[in-house]
Amino acid sequence: MHPTQHDVSALPGRLPLTLPKELWKALSPAQQAVYSRAEALLDVFTMSRVVALSELVEQGPRAEVMRALQVLGSMSLVEIEEGEDGPTVTLRAVPDEHVRVQSPDGTPRWIFVARPLEAPTIDAQDLN
Repeated sequence: MHPTQHDVSALPGRLPLTLPKELWKALSPAQQAVYSRAEALLDVFTMSRVVALSELVEQGPRAEVMRALQVLGSMSLVEIEEGEDGPTVTLRAVPDEHVRVQSPDGTPRWIFVARPLEAPTIDAQDLN
């Protein structure tokens, strides 16, 4: 696999952004549409990890694309930055899984796990 490609849509029947059925069912149809749009936007990054915002906006109605980008940003999958020719969107990670955990009060919670495309740089003095 090319380092900028991802396999998030390769599994038929898989829910968008690796959402488990329990979380998917809790979303309204409008929210489900936003998550589906966000998943589709990830496909734009198959050739390059940096895409012009204007190119992404062409992928559908502007408001829907912007809401989808907001979801991707809140999951730390993309980062929007100012580029020489306008804003760019950089793919930083791909969705991996959601892990169900039990909180101390007994309430089930979910932890989202994303797989970074580049290993983080850690200063030697911060290592054990």
